[in-house]
Amino acid sequence: MLDVSERVATLRHSRLCRGLSVEELHDLALAVHPLSFHSGETVCRQGDPGGSMFLVAQGRVKLAIEEGPGNYRLLDYLGRGDHFGDMSMLTGRRRMATATALVDTELLELHNDDFQRLLETVPAFAANLSRTMGFRLHLVTHGQPVRWQPRVIALVNSTLQTQGLVSALAEALAEREDSLAVLTDRPQTWQPRHPYHLEPIPTSDTSPHWPGESELIRRASERHERVLVDVTQRGLERDLPRLARHCEQVWWLVEPRYAETSLANLRRLLAADRTLGSRVHLVWILPESERFSPAWDADSLGISPLDFKVVLPPADGPWQVAHRQSISRLVRHLQGTRVGLALSGGGGRGLAHLGVLRAFERAGIDFDLMAGTSSGAMTGLSYAAGWPPDEALRLFKQDVTPPWYLRGIPGGGQWYLYFMYRFGAWDGKLRAYAGNARLEQLRIPFSTVTVDLVTGQQVVRDRGDVVHAILESINMPTIARPILRDGMALVDGGILNNLPGDVLAERGATLIVGVDVGSRLPPRFGERIVRRGGSYRRPRFWETLLRVNEVQASGVNAVSAAALDLTITPETSAYDFADFTRGFELADIGEAAAEEALPQLRQLLADLQRSDANPRR
Repeated sequence: MLDVSERVATLRHSRLCRGLSVEELHDLALAVHPLSFHSGETVCRQGDPGGSMFLVAQGRVKLAIEEGPGNYRLLDYLGRGDHFGDMSMLTGRRRMATATALVDTELLELHNDDFQRLLETVPAFAANLSRTMGFRLHLVTHGQPVRWQPRVIALVNSTLQTQGLVSALAEALAEREDSLAVLTDRPQTWQPRHPYHLEPIPTSDTSPHWPGESELIRRASERHERVLVDVTQRGLERDLPRLARHCEQVWWLVEPRYAETSLANLRRLLAADRTLGSRVHLVWILPESERFSPAWDADSLGISPLDFKVVLPPADGPWQVAHRQSISRLVRHLQGTRVGLALSGGGGRGLAHLGVLRAFERAGIDFDLMAGTSSGAMTGLSYAAGWPPDEALRLFKQDVTPPWYLRGIPGGGQWYLYFMYRFGAWDGKLRAYAGNARLEQLRIPFSTVTVDLVTGQQVVRDRGDVVHAILESINMPTIARPILRDGMALVDGGILNNLPGDVLAERGATLIVGVDVGSRLPPRFGERIVRRGGSYRRPRFWETLLRVNEVQASGVNAVSAAALDLTITPETSAYDFADFTRGFELADIGEAAAEEALPQLRQLLADLQRSDANPRR
């Protein structure tokens, strides 16, 4: 519990006490009552009587409103100096939100009688409270999303390879942030290239009289905006649980070849302290050649389902695209931002997506999550699994080029596509690359869109078999039979949502880029049916079906664009739906469109990085 001098020191850090005299601070310090809450413990519940307010002395608190059974809307994350619960005393109503301690937390409680007295006798207190009300009103009226930036993160290593991630992350954060501290149990292994604070962590064996984990982390978090706690998996029953309980997130770093041992150690940690489960995230350290992480079950482990895949270079090798992108995603997660990429359907024209991705790679731009419909799902998933754009283009050309006996006849490419659908050839071609991998194992989280004809609703897949997800999303109605699965009849997602930016918004993307290859209708359909002299040729059955698909996708894309911050529209209208063999040409068109949009995208990314992720006043 905090004594009076410690309470005064805490109050000085609170914006609620800005401008108060020494005497007023001391009076308030005597009025508040210290309270302690363990990680995961509820401070107050929505609907409870509201007879007091709270100031955060140490730790972190999450505020959320329950909008239905088990459905919570996040309001805010609060740290040292922030306050909550005042609204119920101002209005005389019950608690409007539920407050939960994210880590072990110390609060100062101010009861209603003292609150009312301070409002009447301390003008600065009332003025500061009014500023808080104004700030909260601004957030509500402007619809500004709340982003969580975890400040204290434990990274638990298992091997020398995983230790390389911690130093790479620290260097990346030091480039972007003003104040970083690294607490480590192996200070001799660190050789910082950028300036940041490095401090050793004693152990209870070597330093029995040290102040303890709580004081070490508290001191570091007061002096620095971000704290990385770099530790190994030893001390599972004693030192590690005590350290982890003071961290907002625990990243368990795992190499696939040592996964069995590492996950067994994780179970031992959780057995020592079960309150840690919701804060633990797996971080898979993948070699360049490994496209999918091992399959795992978050429910059986009792940890967060959100994991990360990091591709690290060899110890003596240069950084490549995949390595840089991995670290960028971790940095953005810590900064509370997520950049999403939505890829539209459009048949063979979807190969232009790979040219867009090629331009983004060259510009050093990467994404935290992706979504695609139809051909956007197929091309996007190849990238999310780690195939470079040019390699994916070569494989598409190899696998979708019609056999020689179809190339010389009119519409041979269309007939080949038709046979691929009708006889289920897509499954075998896709399994040759993805095997039985699941969406959860992809390097980049990916969502696909399909439509259930039973309910008439879109179905979004972000878990389950990769090949199933692609087949459902590309399954063109009337050409292919609906895929019957889990009581649904599934067809191409483009009939309802051909450019799924809204899917990314629902999954927490703060900036969304869309690539639309389906809204500009190819003119060839009209050119083929109108003959010289004004006569007409009746379009073939296959041509008609493809044109219906193109027209529908064009209209749906216009509706979907509202969720996007930037839309890139490659000029692919000169290409037919079945032009899969012209992938390199289409990729060049996509690349040119992306390069034209790069200045605008860079500005959006710069604005996102500069914005205060969770401004207070």
